[in-house]
Amino acid sequence: MYSEKTKLHKRQAKYEPGNPRTIAIDVTAKCNMRCSHCYAETFVNAVPVDLQVVRQMLDDLYEMGVFHYVLQGGEPIEDMERLEAILRACHPDEAYLNVVSNGWKMTPDVIAWLKSLKVDKIAFSLDSGIAEEHDARRREGSFERVIKAVDDVLAEGLLTSVSVVVTHQSLYSEGFRKVYRYALDKQIRLDVQIAEPVGKWDGRRDLLITPEDAAYIKKLRLEGPLLPNGQRMVNRDIFSGAHDHCPAGTEFLSITADGQCLPCNFLQYSLGNLKDHSVREMRDTLLKSEWFADDHPMCLCGESQAFIDQFVMPYVNVTKPLDAYKVFGLKENTNDERI
Repeated sequence: MYSEKTKLHKRQAKYEPGNPRTIAIDVTAKCNMRCSHCYAETFVNAVPVDLQVVRQMLDDLYEMGVFHYVLQGGEPIEDMERLEAILRACHPDEAYLNVVSNGWKMTPDVIAWLKSLKVDKIAFSLDSGIAEEHDARRREGSFERVIKAVDDVLAEGLLTSVSVVVTHQSLYSEGFRKVYRYALDKQIRLDVQIAEPVGKWDGRRDLLITPEDAAYIKKLRLEGPLLPNGQRMVNRDIFSGAHDHCPAGTEFLSITADGQCLPCNFLQYSLGNLKDHSVREMRDTLLKSEWFADDHPMCLCGESQAFIDQFVMPYVNVTKPLDAYKVFGLKENTNDERI
């Protein structure tokens, strides 16, 4: 789909670094798995916000220049009606649409349906290249479903990738090496997601990568191959633009199923709800904090020891999401209330 979206290409050409680019939207909190490392455990009981509120947000984001949407969950395929409504409201001819799935229900018919809705990419979680390890963290048989789904997506002519969560311990494991070799064989992107001390891993510093681990991932990226589309095979969220940086709040925002705006999926600090405030106002308020600029060369939540000391560890076992205004000492805008 991407190659055919000439209007999207024009929007991308106008993009200036530091402006909002990518929005992750939780379609639903429903999920058919209960993964042992789930960061979204925080939102498992979220009641979806009214779709009209979501449509207003998407119109606002369009005016702000956003062109990349990540539709996730939970598991987005668990609410296909809502997923379709959101995809249609994303200005699909001018947007890069990426659906993230655990693969369990990603049949050829579902893939064809997503293509008809102008989805460009379907990405899959793959915790290990060893079937037994992946299944142990998700559910029996899920590894084979991901492998088949990747082939089916490629057969449909769409882009795909696999995303693997790595800890300090698992980065050098055979399971990770097999995921790398699998992506290499398929010539698809490998998104490396580092462990974050949130969700079911709330406060778990022992799992976090070290500077040496980060350098190893960067080495894999630089020494690894280019994909047929010219992109490097190995990717992290911080690998963007002219210099590595954490995009949270500046170029990236996350919207929960119940309408809360977060700087990032993993930075579980709420700036308020779309029912009450516009996404533009919430982002503008967040940018008053020195922590949210594009000059942090590492992931704030998973690598910045100063950030973790100040904003993560004091709130271990405290109900999330936290109030971003209180945590970061921000002054809430009271003139943007919606009726």
